[in-house]
Amino acid sequence: MNALHRIERFLDERMIPFDVVAHPHTQTSLATARSAHVDTSRLAKGVLLAGHDCLMVAMIPADQEVHLGRLGLDHGEEFSLAEGKRVEELFPDCEPGVIPGLPQAWGVEMVWDDALMAQPDLYLEAGDHERLVRVETKYLRDLFGDAPHCHFCQPRVRH
Repeated sequence: MNALHRIERFLDERMIPFDVVAHPHTQTSLATARSAHVDTSRLAKGVLLAGHDCLMVAMIPADQEVHLGRLGLDHGEEFSLAEGKRVEELFPDCEPGVIPGLPQAWGVEMVWDDALMAQPDLYLEAGDHERLVRVETKYLRDLFGDAPHCHFCQPRVRH
C-alpha cells in the first residue's frame, strides 16, 4: 500500500471528508505551500522528535518551528530533533524526507500545536512530494484523536 492510500483509508474509516490536492514537485514545506498556492499557516508540517525512549511527530503550521523547551516543559520530557534516517524507518512507504500529515496512520505517536485550530482548513502531507490532503479544521479533533496538544511552536527564525 502506498502512503496516500493509507491516509485515504485512515480518513475513510473515520468518515472524515477530504480532498487530494496535486502540486508540482517540491522539497520543503515552504516551497510546497507556494507551489500549491496555500498560505503557510494552513499547511501542517510534521517534525520528528526524539524523546528519552520514544519518537514522536509534532504537527505545526509550516511557517512555524518547534520550541523544544516549551514542548518539553509541557510534557515533562526532553526532546531533540530526530535523525533523518528515522523518518524512512517509520514511514517506509512515503517518499524519502516526507513526514506524512497523519503519522498515527502508521502507529506513530504525535502531538499537535493549538495554532492549527486557527485556520478554516488544513493541508497535510500525503506521503510524497507532489500531493497534499485538505481537511476542514472542524474535523481536526476527530482526526488527531486523543493525541496531546498545546502551544509549543514559534515563528521560524530566518537565517
